[in-house]
Amino acid sequence: MENFKILITDDDMDLRELLTEAVRNWGYSTSVARDGDEALKKLRMERFDMVITDLMMPGMDGLMLLKKIRELDKEILVIIITGYATIETAVKAIEEGAYDYIAKPFRLDELMIVIKNAGERLRLIMHNKTLLDELRSAYGEIAVLKSALAQRSPRTEAGETPEAGKQGEPGPWKQQEYLKEADRFMKKPAKS
Repeated sequence: MENFKILITDDDMDLRELLTEAVRNWGYSTSVARDGDEALKKLRMERFDMVITDLMMPGMDGLMLLKKIRELDKEILVIIITGYATIETAVKAIEEGAYDYIAKPFRLDELMIVIKNAGERLRLIMHNKTLLDELRSAYGEIAVLKSALAQRSPRTEAGETPEAGKQGEPGPWKQQEYLKEADRFMKKPAKS
């Protein structure tokens, strides 16, 4: 399991300590902030994978913090917890980009499931990025090979037989087949 870093933001010291202890026991690295301003400072100084934040806090509330986090780094998953749950605030939080929204009082195992699901989503995002990087690299290599083969192809005009090439090299007709295959590969749509 990746050791995801989670920032817990709540103005209630007792709840902050309870959440911190629970999340650490589940195997995650944690840091805490007393309010939205402190959370934002920490987010600018170090990288976090998730933020668990209370909705109602003095100064910057959870929704404003969510907006600032999305501006700072869209990949951070934000879980909002609140004792003032309404359909409107839940919808607003999700529209603003919250990963999930949990109403107080909640059981710790509910939060654990949300965090595990968020971690799985982060793993999938990282895996997709790795695959995309590998695909880009493969396309780049094919483009280089295609370019190199295209520069060496026109030997038939110089009087060579179609199958002839220097020892160990494919003849011009084979090179044309390689170019066609490279074209077919590069035109295939990438699966996402």
